[in-house]
Amino acid sequence: MPKLKLKPLKKALPTLYHNKTFLPGIILLLAVCFLGCASAVAQNNNIDYRILRAISHSRTEAKNHFFKDVSDATSYVNYSLPAVLLITAMIRHNKAGKQKALTILESQLLTAACTWGIKHVFDRPRPSENDPSFVPVVYELSASFPSGHTGESFATATAISLAYPKWYVIIPAYAWAATVGYSRLYLGVHYPSDVLGGAVLGSGCAFLTYKINQWWQRKQLKKKGQVQKP
Repeated sequence: MPKLKLKPLKKALPTLYHNKTFLPGIILLLAVCFLGCASAVAQNNNIDYRILRAISHSRTEAKNHFFKDVSDATSYVNYSLPAVLLITAMIRHNKAGKQKALTILESQLLTAACTWGIKHVFDRPRPSENDPSFVPVVYELSASFPSGHTGESFATATAISLAYPKWYVIIPAYAWAATVGYSRLYLGVHYPSDVLGGAVLGSGCAFLTYKINQWWQRKQLKKKGQVQKP
């Protein structure tokens, strides 16, 4: 029986451990799995429904239009931001700015892929599907957990905050993400645990993408001899 060649693996594992590049990914996976299980418990105990019904009592026609517009604009805002940053950086021949824009975009794409996979794993019905007496402002058919809109927005907020760590960037970014999350509750298309799960997933994917890019850039610099090994 031929022996397995473990030398590359033995070299790779210590590198990943000492850099701790993928540790956030493991924490993220555990956190989302925990929230998925917790969401089922919350659903059975009607905690999520009580919060949703309390929010629904504050609905008005004006707020219905406002939060629907916020929800509809989510993807346009989240994807146009890195596009504008990328185009601006290319015009100015700003390599660092280009990398930051690509990292923000990568964060969103990773969040979208993870959201799609987790939705299929948990396949949680929307609030109105579980309880026909609960009437949402709009109807959506995909699985409920986690909230994709919230995940996208928190991925954008976290990624841009890491790229540009200034208070005048961080505060508006997270205010936007929180508004999107609340809009999903107000419209009645997600449980609070869905929104929390989306926020954790989006923030975690953005942080993981940021760390992986840092690790990759250091690796490339070392290859070029620009950074000495400790």
